[in-house]
Amino acid sequence: MGEDASEKHISNFTAQKRDVESIMNVRNELLLKELLETKRERMSGSAFAFFRGTVDIMNFDLDQQASSQIKALIGGDAHLGNFGFYGSPEGQLLFDMNDFDESRIGHWEYDLKRFLVSCLLVAEQQELELKDVNKFLVKVVDTYRDTLEHMSELPALQKFSLPSTLDNLTQNFGKLEDTTAHFEDSFDTLVRKSVKKAKNSDSNSAVKKYTEVQADGTRRFIENEPVTIHISEKDNQSLINGYRSYVDHTRSDVRLFLEDFHIVDIVRHSVGVGSVGTLCYLMLLVDADENYLVLQIKQALPIYEESSIYQSRHHTQGENIVDSQRILQSASDAFLGSFDTDDHSFYVRQFKDMKGSIKLEKLNWSSYQDYILICTIMLARAHSQSPTFPMIIGYLKSQPWMSQAFVDFANNYLEQVEYDYQSFIEEK
Repeated sequence: MGEDASEKHISNFTAQKRDVESIMNVRNELLLKELLETKRERMSGSAFAFFRGTVDIMNFDLDQQASSQIKALIGGDAHLGNFGFYGSPEGQLLFDMNDFDESRIGHWEYDLKRFLVSCLLVAEQQELELKDVNKFLVKVVDTYRDTLEHMSELPALQKFSLPSTLDNLTQNFGKLEDTTAHFEDSFDTLVRKSVKKAKNSDSNSAVKKYTEVQADGTRRFIENEPVTIHISEKDNQSLINGYRSYVDHTRSDVRLFLEDFHIVDIVRHSVGVGSVGTLCYLMLLVDADENYLVLQIKQALPIYEESSIYQSRHHTQGENIVDSQRILQSASDAFLGSFDTDDHSFYVRQFKDMKGSIKLEKLNWSSYQDYILICTIMLARAHSQSPTFPMIIGYLKSQPWMSQAFVDFANNYLEQVEYDYQSFIEEK
């Protein structure tokens, strides 16, 4: 294959008007029918909101394209909104990828291409100059490659254990551009407000926002149909049994800690955009000293792959999400775990563990660039945990036009997203 043909091989995608409902319905058949309208409403807000809720459509399209044939453990839905803050088991504030519902062994470029398309969508949303954005995104792909090279030069234990604290991000990865001082200043300015909010996001804040004390003195979740509702006694008991299984199989220190707590209340509570329609619950626990803990129990849906629903024969999807998160993040929630019921697979995590995110609608041109570079670095760091990552470096360095080809693909696919969004809106 000649050089020109090879470049087209990566970048070429022809957008077309089509009915996207048939692709979406494969996954929608697994969702709660009474929440599909809520999901549609959240996805209708913008082309980016639609994109966030339709990872299956992009997977379908990428499955039809030629690939690098290099596989790694990927996040599976690495759009710009799926990065943010959270707390480490030691209480440090970390910044990293934070959604792993679609994680799997797959072609690494699925993550990078989805990330680049999301960058273009946010740029459109913020009315940034497309010519400048495209020039910058070439640098983004270069930074992804350079970060992989940087990770290959670190001692193995440092690469394995380096937590993505704010200090480490600025001191270590700021060296990539030889502009550590600028990186520190811009990052501090960008995240200052979000950091303050994230540090105040914990179980106590969740209790104040989502619960109230009843007449009998007990605390219960506040209902807000259809988003937050109490469930049947049968479903309640199924989750209680699942929680017991989760506790039995979690870390010994967490298991000992949870022995002091008992379950107070459970509700179904829908979050996000793409997750709406899945079985997602909040569980309120309290100990003898009236310390509260709120756990989120989230259904782990099978992955849409090769135009069909994929399920592993070796482990459940809940186990897959937990394992993937622990590998791809520099550190993960101490309460992360999973369990299965007769009908579904679930994973468990704290509902509020210093979680926070950057408001993408507030980004200007300067902060847009800084934030995307930070997310790019974290995406590459995650991919570097797979033993195949040196092959990715070689692939990206094989041709001088490689970075531009990925940006060209993102622009071609952006047109498809806009066609699909319009089709989706017209179907309402």
